[in-house]
Amino acid sequence: MKKIPVYNLQTISCKPSKIGNIEFLRFEDHLKNIKNVHFPHRHDFYYILYISSGSGSHTIDFKKYPVKSGRLFFMSPGQIHEWDLKPDAKGYTLFFNKELFLEDALKIEEQWPFFHSLFYNAAFNLKPDNKSEIENWFKWIFKEYLNIGKYQDDIIKNLLSAFLFKLNSILDLPDKLNQNSKGNILRSYELLIDRHFARQQHLAFYAGQLHISPNYLNAVCKNTLAKSAKLLLNERILLEAKRLLRHSDLNVNGISEYLNFTTSSYFIRFFRKMEGCTPLDFKQLK
Repeated sequence: MKKIPVYNLQTISCKPSKIGNIEFLRFEDHLKNIKNVHFPHRHDFYYILYISSGSGSHTIDFKKYPVKSGRLFFMSPGQIHEWDLKPDAKGYTLFFNKELFLEDALKIEEQWPFFHSLFYNAAFNLKPDNKSEIENWFKWIFKEYLNIGKYQDDIIKNLLSAFLFKLNSILDLPDKLNQNSKGNILRSYELLIDRHFARQQHLAFYAGQLHISPNYLNAVCKNTLAKSAKLLLNERILLEAKRLLRHSDLNVNGISEYLNFTTSSYFIRFFRKMEGCTPLDFKQLK
């Protein structure tokens, strides 16, 4: 099966990483380094892009976002992206592997909801009074990144952790995943969907994993997001179907089988209902 390119931290920077599980570059330098990188592509690492100036567009999983000053982009492993940028684009790129925090109590998925999120867009606009503060954080971390010395790895790792918590505190995230019981259920359901959607399409499985009833799970989703639990699951299945249609050579039957549909005709009905066109029509769209 033809697969979309997946780049790791070393290949995307085109040089060995200074610090084992993290890479930090000015965006304009990053653009010079990736001339041989094919778009669209996936990463196997976490990616933060900050635009300090410039214009263009950045498409992440079929959503096109304008590139403009003061915009932050968050990407998680597996997402597909490409961009169309003007030569004046500047900012910072920060990459890190999931292994960076594996030995700590910090859990990327639990602590920082802008990663692995089905509920938020991948782009956030900084408020004017936050822009200079965040730019100072990037400059501070970048300075320490370049400053080879004793305990450099630990310094950078802890600065990054503090920076991510700072972003949590200032981003204007809707109050969906707040730290109460319903917020925790939603976040856990979101992560379970992302892990099991291709093989588990019944709410009873997810409710069982969360130790609640399907009815209660559905009520939490509807009351908080105005979407049913089943619709959230279906949206994730649809996203993967669109990825495979556009970026693989699997035919409709192969995608239907991969996503565990009982028949290809059922998959076609599902896709038409969710997307408004047939899978073949979508595959042929440019």
